[in-house]
Amino acid sequence: MFDTIVIGGGASGITAAIYTVRKNLKVLMLTKNIGGQAALSGAVENYPGFTMITGADLAEKFRTELLAFENKGLWVKEGVEVINLSGADPNYLVKTSEGSAYHGKTVIIASGRIPKMLGVPGERELLGKGVATCATCDAPFYKDKDVAIVGGGNSAMDAAFALLKVARSVTIVNNIDSLRGDEILMKNVTTSANVKVLNNHEVLEILGETAVGGIKIRDKLTKGEQVLPVSGVFIEIGWTPSTNFDKLTDKNDKGEIEVDQYGATSVPGIYACGDVNDQPGEQIVIAAGEGAKTGLRVAEHLSKVPHQA
Repeated sequence: MFDTIVIGGGASGITAAIYTVRKNLKVLMLTKNIGGQAALSGAVENYPGFTMITGADLAEKFRTELLAFENKGLWVKEGVEVINLSGADPNYLVKTSEGSAYHGKTVIIASGRIPKMLGVPGERELLGKGVATCATCDAPFYKDKDVAIVGGGNSAMDAAFALLKVARSVTIVNNIDSLRGDEILMKNVTTSANVKVLNNHEVLEILGETAVGGIKIRDKLTKGEQVLPVSGVFIEIGWTPSTNFDKLTDKNDKGEIEVDQYGATSVPGIYACGDVNDQPGEQIVIAAGEGAKTGLRVAEHLSKVPHQA
């Protein structure tokens, strides 16, 4: 049995794992990938210690530090998906999609968020064929092509920042009257010659048979419709917490796990940190801080749990 099982390998999960293993605890991390959403960020300019670093480079530094503890109290299972969490304090059972099951005295849920989708015709059919949710991953495929980004917040700005360097043109389709995001990031994007912003517009349909050929949009004020010929559509309209496997803890109306200031959930022995919980501020540095705080609280909790092999 593990002292704690960390579900998720982003900034919060990595930090929680490091802090718990440094307390001489037996720790298992289960994650689809090490780095989480940080790895998908373009330019990170607000993480202490780095004036500017790419998300991929920051994630690689996370990986290096994390894996330094492997076989020293830490076990990492990468490329796995958690499908069920059951049990009670101090014996929880975590099952994964490949059929494995692990017991832990405590569980730290750091599974992050998954992208929201538009729900319009053509979106699902063309996913991976021009419809994408990760500009940092897919931007190189759109060199000298016309692309559209749907959204108007920081996620959309990050996507635009990644794409404007390679695409011929970037059109941001925003369904409200102005962009919302960090001022510096918005300025860097909107002052670029190959970026166009269409506020108060909504996407009606994504067009194409075997690949994206365009999108049909509508002006919400005039009701006029038009087709934008693009080769790629990046959906950047927000995220939803990744908690499908968790039926134990209390959630708010957004599906976020409710926690106290230390990451404790409504269930003794289960903790949540990072973007999956109901705390404000979806930032890499905040997620890392929450992971540290939660890791320390888990160690404190376990100091009061009777020994169990």
